[in-house]
Amino acid sequence: MNPARITLLGGTGFIGRALSRRLLAAGSLVRVVSRHAETAADLPIGVSARSADVRDPRAVSAALVDSDAAVYLPGRVQGRRRSDFEEIHARAARTSAACARRAGVARFIYLSALGASPDASAWADQTKAEGELGVAHAFPGAVVVRPSLVFGAHDHFRSDMLGLMRRLPVLPVIGPGTRVQPLHIDDMVEALRLLLRGQKPRDNILQAAGPRVWRHIDLLAALRDRAEIRCRLLALPEWLALMLAVASRILPKSPLSPDQVRLMRSDKIADPENARLGDLGIVPRDPLA
Repeated sequence: MNPARITLLGGTGFIGRALSRRLLAAGSLVRVVSRHAETAADLPIGVSARSADVRDPRAVSAALVDSDAAVYLPGRVQGRRRSDFEEIHARAARTSAACARRAGVARFIYLSALGASPDASAWADQTKAEGELGVAHAFPGAVVVRPSLVFGAHDHFRSDMLGLMRRLPVLPVIGPGTRVQPLHIDDMVEALRLLLRGQKPRDNILQAAGPRVWRHIDLLAALRDRAEIRCRLLALPEWLALMLAVASRILPKSPLSPDQVRLMRSDKIADPENARLGDLGIVPRDPLA
């Protein structure tokens, strides 16, 4: 049997690079697609890199030629307008799914997020929910994966937070009581690998979450203590966080947006309504270990 040919749209990020390594080790042929894939650093040896914009249907169609399966990975947490999120989470995702169906791709996976809902406070979560619906319409049978925070070497959360705590004597915490359920990157990519092989969760939705639910501020405290960092964590009221986010808009690269504050209004944990990693035979490990 010929090796599976898998295309990772938006595959140059943290999850995409880890997934590429896992798929290559399993014998798959992996094509990584992003706007600057051919010049991206740290891509695993053996991947085929192709530069294309997921917002361009013709470029996506060309990138999906001869693919057996595809994973849509692009996402964003910062934006000044709802349309910034809608463009990537919904319109480009729906278009990519439609291109995959026309190209004869057998399996399509859309990476969403725990907390995605049309009624969510944050544009990021609203448009992820919109993307789920659009992908399901464009590619019947597509699988939606909703991860919580994903931890691993060079991730975007733990690494950034530890970096801040090493530099600051006091770290303001947005959404201190928000519940999260972080998972290890190895569990995340193993779940995606199994789905690409043809395993199907019920209702075509998989929740990717770790073994423990944390309050946001408690999770940060655990990370701080394990790293033996001396930094005080200060719970920040939402009204103050929103004021700081609005004020920071005058900066060329704002470190915080109002939507990031709204994103922390809702818990990011698994519920019993949809499948979890255990349904694929994965026993989630401690992501902090």
